[in-house]
Amino acid sequence: MTSVGRRDSSLVLALMVAISICGQALGDTLRIGHWEQTTYYRHTFEAEEGVEAALRVTAVGDYTLYINGAQAATDANWQTAEETLVSLESGNNDIAIAVTSFQAEQGNGLLVSLEGGALVVRSTFTDETSLWYWTGDEQVGTDWTTANVSGSWDRVRAGTIDRSQVSGGIFHPETEAVAGYPNAVNLGSSTDGRIVLADQRGQNIALGLNASEVGITDGRIGTPVWSLPQGLGALNRVVDLTLPDLTRINRVRVITKPPDGNETYEGNSLQGYSVQISEDQSRWIEMGGLNDIEDFVFTEVQFNAVLARHVRVQVTQAEVGSDPAKVTEVQIYGVDFVPDGAFVSQPLDFGDADAVKNFGRVRWWADTPPSTSVALQFSTGDSPDTTDGSWSSWSEPFEESDILMPSPEPRRYLRYRVNLHTEDLEFTAALDSLEIDFELAGIAARDASGSVEPNEAAMGVETPFVYRLQLQLGEGDLVETVRVRLPSQPSQVDGIILLGEQILVPEYPTSDEGITAGGRTLHVTPGGVRDLDIRFDPPLSSADAEELDLEITLESALYTDTHEFRAFLFSPGSEDPQNVRERVVDDASWKVVVSDVDTRDLFGVKAFPRVFTPNGDGINDFTVFEFTLTKVTEPRVVDVEVFDVGGRRVRRLDTPRLIGGRYPNLRVGGDVAQLSPGFWDGKDDGGELVAPGIYLFSVTANLDTGDETVTGVVYVAY
Repeated sequence: MTSVGRRDSSLVLALMVAISICGQALGDTLRIGHWEQTTYYRHTFEAEEGVEAALRVTAVGDYTLYINGAQAATDANWQTAEETLVSLESGNNDIAIAVTSFQAEQGNGLLVSLEGGALVVRSTFTDETSLWYWTGDEQVGTDWTTANVSGSWDRVRAGTIDRSQVSGGIFHPETEAVAGYPNAVNLGSSTDGRIVLADQRGQNIALGLNASEVGITDGRIGTPVWSLPQGLGALNRVVDLTLPDLTRINRVRVITKPPDGNETYEGNSLQGYSVQISEDQSRWIEMGGLNDIEDFVFTEVQFNAVLARHVRVQVTQAEVGSDPAKVTEVQIYGVDFVPDGAFVSQPLDFGDADAVKNFGRVRWWADTPPSTSVALQFSTGDSPDTTDGSWSSWSEPFEESDILMPSPEPRRYLRYRVNLHTEDLEFTAALDSLEIDFELAGIAARDASGSVEPNEAAMGVETPFVYRLQLQLGEGDLVETVRVRLPSQPSQVDGIILLGEQILVPEYPTSDEGITAGGRTLHVTPGGVRDLDIRFDPPLSSADAEELDLEITLESALYTDTHEFRAFLFSPGSEDPQNVRERVVDDASWKVVVSDVDTRDLFGVKAFPRVFTPNGDGINDFTVFEFTLTKVTEPRVVDVEVFDVGGRRVRRLDTPRLIGGRYPNLRVGGDVAQLSPGFWDGKDDGGELVAPGIYLFSVTANLDTGDETVTGVVYVAY
């Protein structure tokens, strides 16, 4: 059974798919605790004559088995084997199996055996003369059941079916559980149906690697071969193989060249050999060996898993006058996990394929031992066919749970991609389950797309930008707030064009009264550290126009290499933003790239206001330690700390990881002001107000070149 490493998750979740009301004002939650995946298997064998044969089969999942293109068996319970009589043809015969797994239990793969007269066919991943193949690519129709797939599909690997739990059929004793692992993940391991990385059991990790004997790892039985001298001249001859990385291995297999002409397996076989391993080729350790070999087709040396980079097979036995030995393959098998894998879900319709949805927050639960990670991506579309043009590209990957859906909305379907990674191949991350919030009512707009001009700007320079938003509004759609994510808070917002009317913005943020234009009031305020909010009272609706353009002119500055002017729509009463898609027609884009780079990393550090009075009267109650960070595209740790004049730390702010940008005082009160990462309310780490006086503060950014710290002074008065 596959292990998740030395750690085992204690989280127990219901492994089921259910839709249930989750207490949202307008929405539901889809809970997902098991995973659907279809794997296709193929095997071709030869019968000397037409014969009736007994076929026994089981597979983990809902399977359909074909013999020579005709359906022969189907079932969904892996713990019961099906037995049926089939008619075979003289010559080549084809076995094909499609297995759709709904993984919420242990096990993966299938067992097949077929016996008729002297003919025995069995599922195997070890027999090089009887190859089985698999693919995770969708197969349409039935042509795949008889096609030649040897050059395009992958070789099967070890499955994880516990044969002791299978009843109803007696398989041939040499039948092996085989499996394929689409995108290098295992859905049915001993982790009770969690998504984990596939391991290397049953996979020849030496395939295609360099060896001291050319072709000894090419995967082709017969030629070329490692041909040894006759008799004692073969003693101590070696073949060396090098693995790409240090890997834990536990067996090495040597395969004899099939005989030609007057040759025999016995004559071609080695008589004895040893297996040695090394991490650096300076010190070799013998792991085991065989002498007086009698299994002439292939042999293997098994041992406890050990780290190795270099593997050597050395001849230890030969006889005077014996025929030259001929080895066609040397294989190496390991026990570690593969470094990367992914699971891609089927399109989900959330119980109503006809209705568009606004997706909300996404939460997931995963076990991530050290040096492992789980990251999720998302895509949305309006058709169950993911090649349809409505489907968005995959979003950026997210490692932190509890995020807002990043893909365009509203859409009828959603799919997700689970990316697993490990730096230490002895461990794998594991995804337990996830939840996706969604709304069927309260859609802001049927469609929305946005773009910006210009698409190039110098870093750190206030640049005039024009953001354009196109809305398609249906009956009942309401857009109360438009939020635009900027590279930094705008130094000014010049104006807005709405329904053809030019609206000047005299100040930013606008006052509580807002701006009155065309019978409605507009409030233009910060929505976050880099967000610009425009709130409409009353909301925009199809009564204004079914196709509505909004244009915003503002000045902002870039502090990273690129920035995407993403936007979000809010309908009244909804806290789940609706993602605006990128407008890409006529060379439009929402992306801006920098033309010149600022040489500074951390600057503009100051307290604003420098003197504040945190007495709770609503006036000058807080300060913000402002700073500007450049060239940081991946979120980094930024520590903001406050000290008394004696050097004792009184407060460490709970700042999130940040990318490059200007982080100022938003010049607004209430909860929005607290979004500034440098917001300080005058309290110490214990939640008590500090005494009036002089305080020092520091801002430390974790950069590629090391930590950079800038300090300043702030005054607390009452």
